Amino acid sequence: MPGKNLPGNRLQDLAEKFLEMIFYRTRQQEEELPQEKEEDKNPYLFQIREILEQILDKRRIPYNRFVPVLIDGKDSKHALMTAELLGRDLNRIVILTDNPAYFEDYADNMYEEQGLIAEILRKEPQKIAALSSEEVFGNVILDFEEKGERASDIKFGKKIYIPVFKRKWERAGNLDIAVPIGYNTMTVRESKMVEEQYYPDKFERAFYENE
Repeated sequence: MPGKNLPGNRLQDLAEKFLEMIFYRTRQQEEELPQEKEEDKNPYLFQIREILEQILDKRRIPYNRFVPVLIDGKDSKHALMTAELLGRDLNRIVILTDNPAYFEDYADNMYEEQGLIAEILRKEPQKIAALSSEEVFGNVILDFEEKGERASDIKFGKKIYIPVFKRKWERAGNLDIAVPIGYNTMTVRESKMVEEQYYPDKFERAFYENE
């Protein structure tokens, strides 16, 4: 048997070197693994239009009455991509951002091509606080902020609130996606959806009762 007659100290040295080699290789392999891409935080984002069309259909909101409010996060490319995917056929879109200049070309193009006036507003605390008001802003809130970006929760009242990154969108079956909406999830399928309520508050219960 190899190493049978080696002195105890020599065996210990070999064992330590072997363990060190295994640890080094494991660590090297971990470092070589591809890091999570920003897009992988929500792999369903490129399907946002189709997903929202199904959600709106469930809530009996025609697309021409769909008024999305996009709360921009630290990486504006996600909100911009979504705005571009949703812009066609909209009558109104609101984008709250710390970087209005980033969306200027989008606003100009949508006005020229679709006649859509995109409202690009500064993401100020009072505007965030007013999101739940029935008279202010739109009827669907798409939150692109990540966990820790904002100290307080967003008050959405009866409006449809969809956190894009703060809660995970999960595969719920072969062709199903569990989309978080407020405190609930909605399972989006190819042709229909099944709603699962977890922690409905008084606003959510009132909304469902009035459907």
